[in-house]
Amino acid sequence: MRRSLFLLLLLAFAGCHHQSDLPKLFAVPNAKLVDEQGRSVNLDAMKGSVTVYDFIFTNCTGTCPIMTSSMRRLTQRVPKDAKVRFVSISVDPARDTPAALAGYAKRMRNDPRWTFLTADRPTIVKLSVEGFKLAAGDPAPGGEPLLHSSKFAVADKNGVIREYYGATDGDLAEHVAKTVEDLLAE
Repeated sequence: MRRSLFLLLLLAFAGCHHQSDLPKLFAVPNAKLVDEQGRSVNLDAMKGSVTVYDFIFTNCTGTCPIMTSSMRRLTQRVPKDAKVRFVSISVDPARDTPAALAGYAKRMRNDPRWTFLTADRPTIVKLSVEGFKLAAGDPAPGGEPLLHSSKFAVADKNGVIREYYGATDGDLAEHVAKTVEDLLAE
């Protein structure tokens, strides 16, 4: 009798646990980067929070302004007390030094959970291509000065990428906010 009651209670509690239907795609690698204050940051430090990533550069005249604007809107849609991080990684470390990123963050950031990171170019390209499975590298003739993806990646609290969203999706902030909410409930 007691064992049956225990199993029934265990099943009831297990049924209360939310599991997102989103696939578990790739683990975010533990790359070592530098933030806009010049501090060393390991991407493993994002574990414990749902994290939204994008790859940009501050001098971009293509999709980066759209991506940064979308990230700003997204930070406004996610409750301030939610365990969520927003991370923009520069693909242009030659120009986007920590000081340059700090100036950019001062103009663009509207949420203290939003971090701007950089590293040397080979680290960034490897992180984007091998870790996030996103385009990065040398530009195509006539294209942007630096090749990078215009996708946002959303990782769960365990540091596993669960979904990608294109920066030009008109309702990006709404869709990403729903994904964040779903992953926070796990």
